[in-house]
Order: sequence, then structure tokens, then C-alpha cells
Amino acid sequence: MFVLLGDGTAQANQTPNADVPSDQSQLIETLQDQIRYLRDQLDAEREARTEEQWRHDTIVAQLTSKIPAIEPPQEPTDAPETVDEAPESAEHWSATGGAQEGPRRPWWRRVFGG
Repeated sequence: MFVLLGDGTAQANQTPNADVPSDQSQLIETLQDQIRYLRDQLDAEREARTEEQWRHDTIVAQLTSKIPAIEPPQEPTDAPETVDEAPESAEHWSATGGAQEGPRRPWWRRVFGG
């Protein structure tokens, strides 16, 4: 019994896609070029994302380092501790800033009188 091992040519010396017809070989080459281009684009996007993440982390670190430097406002020391009762003769003021005079008149009566 005999075993035949190849015809003496190394397969590494053959060009890729040598057994594929010419039109398919061009299609495969085009697809390989597109894959190379897309890989380059992906690498560029990953690098840009890494730089963006680094800038973001730097900004956050700078901002958080300034937070302890901000102190709450101090209460004035000359202000009285308690509020005294208002005298009975004091007028009651509305939220608009005027003294309340009983039921409010319609605006047209105040403008035109009556």
C-alpha cells in the first residue's frame, strides 16, 4: 500500500481565490476592501469615543473637586432669634403688596370709579 502526499507544490505559493472564477474574485476583493474600510472606521470611532470619555471624566473630576469649596451662606449674627408678635394695629398686607381693604372691587370699578 502506498500513500501519495501532494504534487510537490506548496499551497502557500498559490494566490488566494485562485480556484474562483474571475468575476467572483473581483467581487471578493471588493468585499475585502469594504471590510478593511469599515474596520478602519470602527477603529477611528472607538478612538474618538475613548478621547470623548476621557474629556468627560476630566470635566466631571474638575467640577466635583470644586464642590467642597462652596460653603453654605452664613446667617447674619445681628438678626433676632425670634419674631415678635405683630401689633394689633398693624395692617394686613396681601401677596400683591397692598393693604387689604375688605372685599376687592372689580378692576373696571377701580379704573372708572364707582
